[in-house]
Amino acid sequence: MVTYVRMPKLTWTMEEGSVGKWYKKVGDEVTKGEPICEVETEKSVDELVAPESGTLRKIAVSSGEIAKVNQVIAIIAGPDETLPEAEPEQIPIEQPTPKHETVQEMPKIEETEISKPEEKIKASPIARKLSQEHGINLEKIKGTGPDGRIIREDVLRAIEKSEGAEMIPLTQMRKVIAKRLSISARTALHVPLTIEVDMTEAIRLMEISRAEMEKTYAVHITPTILLVRAVSKALEKHPIINSRLKGDQIEVPEDINVGVATAMEDGLVVPVIRNANKKSLVEIARTSSALSEKARKETLSTEESSGGTFTISNLGMFGIDLFAPIINPPESAILGVGRITKKPIVINDGITIRSMMTLTIVFDHRIMDGVIAANFLKTVKESLEEPSNLFQNNR
Repeated sequence: MVTYVRMPKLTWTMEEGSVGKWYKKVGDEVTKGEPICEVETEKSVDELVAPESGTLRKIAVSSGEIAKVNQVIAIIAGPDETLPEAEPEQIPIEQPTPKHETVQEMPKIEETEISKPEEKIKASPIARKLSQEHGINLEKIKGTGPDGRIIREDVLRAIEKSEGAEMIPLTQMRKVIAKRLSISARTALHVPLTIEVDMTEAIRLMEISRAEMEKTYAVHITPTILLVRAVSKALEKHPIINSRLKGDQIEVPEDINVGVATAMEDGLVVPVIRNANKKSLVEIARTSSALSEKARKETLSTEESSGGTFTISNLGMFGIDLFAPIINPPESAILGVGRITKKPIVINDGITIRSMMTLTIVFDHRIMDGVIAANFLKTVKESLEEPSNLFQNNR
């Protein structure tokens, strides 16, 4: 039986992907479910598995080349089986939707013709894509990334030099971010609520437990790690915050998957800590550290950067006191986190200095009213101001 291997639709906004390394060559036997090649999107690298067993008879898209979603990239068949004369692209086969993410049809965006990229050159997928769009030869660029890897900024400098312009083009990642957030801004009714949290006791416990945590568990507890646990527990008590709108119904997922926005060279990605409410503080710290490292190296899989039910965005490390982020669709709320700073606070009619942090929840008013979001913030505040429970059951 002839089986056509097609470029999968890995995210709801994906329109094309780049074929990475082929693990098999023409003539090799493949087994159903066995990885046969890598697929690079604007944010991740995933392994594509063989849909059926047989012989890899043809590779239609080579390593480094771009393929549209649902385009045939390879053919699997029996070793002596006659292949149809029609071009693979002319034989329509429905591509199944990945089970971990709902795919919505998006308007098509016209792309310029993309030439075959230079091979055997160390370059990030973003840099490679940008060079193709602007006709930049990667062989003439000196990379400034790790081990001489060419990164986005290297290509942008080459573009500016060749065109003599100050314009910075949108990369594929920025296009995706713009599209997703534009959808969110047009559809969700964004309403922000802000609350101040006294982090003095939380900071004290973090400092006291720091040496033990690093020695015993090899993890470092940060305010963001505490937030993930506090938020995940609060989502258990206020499940409507963890919901999403589907048509004229509200879907409340059983899982609580907390995404943590992470800065990249070209924008941001949101690694997802799955079932965060069932993880201890140490488990959250380990998972977060591993995902952040993958994000920095641009090796996050689609599974690791999708499927979130609630997002935390922390700009406190940049000195930001307060901000209202845009909801990450299809979620119904997002939490903006400001810096921790010492302030004079009135307690029992006396003035004392405390370490204060501002939290801002932005929620979709179509799904919930302000009192629900306010109660959620109150629960998070109480957990962080009396944080002993967050440090329990660390194993």
